[in-house]
Amino acid sequence: MKYGRMAAAASLAACVLLGYWGSCEAVDKAAAETVQQVQEDCSYEHDGYRLRMPQEFDKLLLTETKFQEGNRLFSVSEKASIAAAQKEYADYSGAGWLFAISKVSEAELQQMLCEDMSGRTLFARDDKGSYYIFEHPTDVRYMRETPAAMKRDQEQWSKLSAWVWSDVRKNFLKDNPGLSPLTADNSNIGICLANLSYRSGTKYSLGKKSAADCSGEGVWSLPFGEKLLYGNTYEMVKGDTTLKGDYVKLTIPKDKTELYFFQRKGTTYVLEKREGQQSNLYKATPVEEHAEALSVVQEWYDTAAAKAEKTKKVK
Repeated sequence: MKYGRMAAAASLAACVLLGYWGSCEAVDKAAAETVQQVQEDCSYEHDGYRLRMPQEFDKLLLTETKFQEGNRLFSVSEKASIAAAQKEYADYSGAGWLFAISKVSEAELQQMLCEDMSGRTLFARDDKGSYYIFEHPTDVRYMRETPAAMKRDQEQWSKLSAWVWSDVRKNFLKDNPGLSPLTADNSNIGICLANLSYRSGTKYSLGKKSAADCSGEGVWSLPFGEKLLYGNTYEMVKGDTTLKGDYVKLTIPKDKTELYFFQRKGTTYVLEKREGQQSNLYKATPVEEHAEALSVVQEWYDTAAAKAEKTKKVK
């Protein structure tokens, strides 16, 4: 459902309250500015959620709010690309698609995070246990009938793409009360952490350069894994993969994977070692202050070591 708003009545009401028409010039100016701002944006509604977009883009876009199945709330595509594709390929679908917004349950989100989420990004949650996914193409969906038309409309497509990436999620959070921002990492590091957190029975151990490995048996991985998963981003970087100095090691035997957390010049890195594969280095950037990666994994190790020591004494 599409909405538009007008502010002309506000101008007249203000003039009547002032009691004389001479003061209406300033009021009319303010009202005109309000109308102009409103006209710059329009919005669509589905299931109580609102999606806002600039008025100038609305005429260029097809915004869908009705879906036969799935969790989608909105899906937005460029009309001209759809038209071009229909002329060239009768059965082609997906041309011009820019993005979609979906709502998923906690269980659905956890399953997603345990796998590659290419084309899907977690960006919000609410207090009712739902999570919001920003879906986007992993290839270019821009189409025109001729190279000349492609060149002519490239700037238009670029503007639409810039709006999608810079404004859509931000405005969706503003326009839908009760939503709060939330992100999760989905690099190889994030996927490992999600599997440890959400797939019960995944065995692991923790170790340090100066101490023997401790089994994670009996230590709940969820609180530590979620801090590392939601509280940090892990970006693959180039650098020396030789371990120097202290580190905390997280080992997942099932995946034949070892993750080494350490610091260089005050920055935390994670070295990923997988049997039979090239080692990869990641820079860990905290999203939340309390979730700094090396501090969390150190606390995790201390908990496992204390548990192991207690078990040893009991025996």
